Amino acid sequence: MKKFKKLSALALALVMSLSLVACGGGGEIGGTPESGSPETAGVTEDRMFNVVMTAAYTGFDPLKTNDAASTYITAQIYETLYLIADDGSFVPLLAESLPEFSEDGLTATIKLREGIKFHDGTPFNSEAVKYTFELIKDPDFGSARASIAASIDSIECPDEHTVVFHLNYEDGVLLAKLAHTNSAIVSPTAQQKQDLMVDPVGTGPYKYVSHVSGSNAVLTRNDEYWGEKAQIKDVTFTVITEESTALARLETGEADYIPSVTVESLPRVQAMQNVTTETQDSAQIYYVGLRQNSYINPLMANPEFRKAIVMSLDREGFVNYTMEGHGSYAKSFIGPKVLGYTAAAEEANIGYDPEGAKAIIEANGWQDEEIVFLCPSTPAYAPIGEYFQANLTAAGFNNVKLESIEYSAYLTESKAENRFDISLFAWANVTRDGSELLEPNTHSVSSARLKINSEELDNMILASKTTSVEADRVAALEEANIYVLENALIAPIYNGEYRFAYNSAYECSLDTSSVFYLNTFKIK
Repeated sequence: MKKFKKLSALALALVMSLSLVACGGGGEIGGTPESGSPETAGVTEDRMFNVVMTAAYTGFDPLKTNDAASTYITAQIYETLYLIADDGSFVPLLAESLPEFSEDGLTATIKLREGIKFHDGTPFNSEAVKYTFELIKDPDFGSARASIAASIDSIECPDEHTVVFHLNYEDGVLLAKLAHTNSAIVSPTAQQKQDLMVDPVGTGPYKYVSHVSGSNAVLTRNDEYWGEKAQIKDVTFTVITEESTALARLETGEADYIPSVTVESLPRVQAMQNVTTETQDSAQIYYVGLRQNSYINPLMANPEFRKAIVMSLDREGFVNYTMEGHGSYAKSFIGPKVLGYTAAAEEANIGYDPEGAKAIIEANGWQDEEIVFLCPSTPAYAPIGEYFQANLTAAGFNNVKLESIEYSAYLTESKAENRFDISLFAWANVTRDGSELLEPNTHSVSSARLKINSEELDNMILASKTTSVEADRVAALEEANIYVLENALIAPIYNGEYRFAYNSAYECSLDTSSVFYLNTFKIK
């Protein structure tokens, strides 16, 4: 069976599942497949479910990893206090209800669900929440998203199932932070005695079994899960970086789910028998980051040099000619589905002007200036890198060094000070909040890769998150968005969509943040 359709709301299914639990309606979801169905022949809950990823995971600690491949795995093991629904609303998960804020917005009190245990038997309680956020806040810990705890001054545990966050300022982004996968709650017992990067422990519907570094990871259903039990019992995540090989496994039935399919491969996948292909709208942004304080080429500090680079890039042409309608050219760093987007900010976008770029290059004698262009070797990035290298050469930059690098190495090396002048990035915009896009990517303290050092921009970001008045937040975000565009620090490429494929014997999904939850998958 083949079909190509828009995805229904994942969060609604999760809410319904939680409601059934709350009302005592336990039991397996979806029932038993009809016997004799050709699509489900041989498919039972005991059959190994195989997920294939085209990028390698870096580890299993949700507080230290922020790459998509790792999140695919950790999202099954760990849980957050809240989820973000497809409509942008917040749904309690480990929390029992939405926070109660003090009148001045400086205190948030959260009631927690009772009777939940981590996989190692440690009780989930207010002390576990306090411990997790103090880790995120600790500069020596190495959190992937320390900005999540930036507003937290202290944490109080008045009882086992109540946690109180005392804030430094009124944080208009707090709920979104508490729903981010990088704020998943970890077992204090496990974190203190073992390395969660290789031996994870959470409260989620799946438990860790084993892994082979860079190759695969195996999970099994948590039959003591506090919520509704998953229908699929055992899962293997396999890393196959060559997309054609990954798709061959899907075609032969050796793979059951691929969470990311490139546009170029869509016709092949859609032609497969017993494979379902779906798309999901997203808030994801792909962009070129230009390192203002490059240790390789000091000319990157010159705004005219950076502008010449951006003017050389035919971003709209790439989207129109290669994305085939499966992505939209982005003129704004903050996309239309993210809080803080304004059409006015698009006017600051530096468009494609190869003749103008060539004139600037020739007038300054920059033809032979070295530009180190770092590009992940994954199927999503490699074509963009090659296309833009050709653009830069055509505009008159004769010394563009495109360096293709394996994705897990890129995640580490792109943080080094002397590693690139320009590079390609993507941001899933999990929270769909502009402050949580700008701060981790462009703030002088929080940005590990672009290393922008602008007090002016930092103040704009601060203003965007220290109020709950949406109009004030949007105004500050618009100002910051215009700043990074006008100063050629960010060159947005396209607003993405998610494309995924799976064995038609199952019903599978992907949410608007690119995360999937195996406990919502069903056997037909």
